[in-house]
Amino acid sequence: MRTIKRDQAAFAQLYDRYSSLIYTTVVRMVKSTEEAEDLLQEIFMQIWNKASLFSESKGSVYTWIVTIARRKAIDRLRSKEHAYKGASLDEGSSLAVPDPAFMANPLQATISAEYESLMKNAFALLAQDQRTVLELGYYEGYTHVQIAERLKLPLGTVKTRMRQGLIKLRDYLKAGLREERG
Repeated sequence: MRTIKRDQAAFAQLYDRYSSLIYTTVVRMVKSTEEAEDLLQEIFMQIWNKASLFSESKGSVYTWIVTIARRKAIDRLRSKEHAYKGASLDEGSSLAVPDPAFMANPLQATISAEYESLMKNAFALLAQDQRTVLELGYYEGYTHVQIAERLKLPLGTVKTRMRQGLIKLRDYLKAGLREERG
């Protein structure tokens, strides 16, 4: 990753490629466009400042960035002691809430729409119990313990469902990306 060497052009490309995807994820978690915009700036500042910590052997750039974004959003939720105020997961929650002003760039809008479609299709293929724990953990910011309490399940069951769901999601997404490319 050229950003490690403080290459500003590479960082700009990284931002262009991932900012709309990260914004969509973060706004879904914090439920505020203002906070999501603020977090997006913090996330990319952290990426710039900590680029040297990235290791290809541990995962892709996308995974690393999403992990940073998720942690930042969860920290923000916890620091402000946000309570879960969203609709029930069974009421057809959306995986993304794009901001029209942010999505004014046609390329960003296209990439975000393709990513959202791929994610929705992959999520739809998961078992409901796996989808529920993943949405609570990754989009609502709940910890494993909080999910277990909320769903009245043993902690081990929550962790197993989450892991199995992530593995299936990864496999579905890999298959979907292969189909799109070739």
